[in-house]
Amino acid sequence: MNLGKFKYSYKKYGVTGFINVFFGKIGIKYRIENHFTKTIKYYSDEIEKVSKNKIIYGNYKGTKIFINKSWNNFDLPSKYLGTYELEVQNLIITSQKKKKKKYFINLGCGEGYHSISLLKKKIFKKTVGFESDKIAQSFFNKNLDANNLKNKAIMFANADINFLKKDVFKKLKFKDCFFLIDIEGGEFDILDDSNLKLLKESKLIIEIHDFYKSPKKLLILLKKYFRISIISTEQRNPSDFKILDEIHDNEKWILMSEGRPKKMQWVYCEPK
Repeated sequence: MNLGKFKYSYKKYGVTGFINVFFGKIGIKYRIENHFTKTIKYYSDEIEKVSKNKIIYGNYKGTKIFINKSWNNFDLPSKYLGTYELEVQNLIITSQKKKKKKYFINLGCGEGYHSISLLKKKIFKKTVGFESDKIAQSFFNKNLDANNLKNKAIMFANADINFLKKDVFKKLKFKDCFFLIDIEGGEFDILDDSNLKLLKESKLIIEIHDFYKSPKKLLILLKKYFRISIISTEQRNPSDFKILDEIHDNEKWILMSEGRPKKMQWVYCEPK
């Protein structure tokens, strides 16, 4: 048995951490919540009520989004505050102002946070989503209905190596498409040379999950067809949000978190 994990969790979270590791070792899924998770959960519920399931600030303000909490709700406050993946939001919108693409293709679209918000704001005409999780798929469809966008989206399940062979891509020209790819390490499998060659006239943003695999080979392939740049999570200012004025400073900063395991990076790819 790995005693180091017990020691680390006890040092970080005290008895709660020690017990949760023990539960995991004997196959019990239940976990005792620590102060951090309790704070997130409490304010997630409060912000969800106050927002009435609408994004309150930022680029996506006014979009109605029901958040899929089946995984966790660490990112719920940032989604309703409008700061979730803010760098990605800004990059897409800035890029569209320079040279507009018609279609937004989102691999790993979840409940449709980006896809539906971008449609709502008329940044794109239509969207194609890929999502393997059935609960997330149901939320995606629910959010389309909530924003009266049902006729502007197509949903598929898992995006595999043959995803570009879908009939929809016989109708859409790749040069008119903007791809956002966030598939938990699957980017290393599906973005091979043949697929990237097909996508060379598209724009891509790829979330890099380098804790699963080194991105070195993928970056070399991307440079073959695209001009690339790297973006990462930047600063947030909780004082920008009036809804947080009466909340303790420590808790305000917690609500800026997206629950990431580490500093995340995205690769932005423009056609050469």
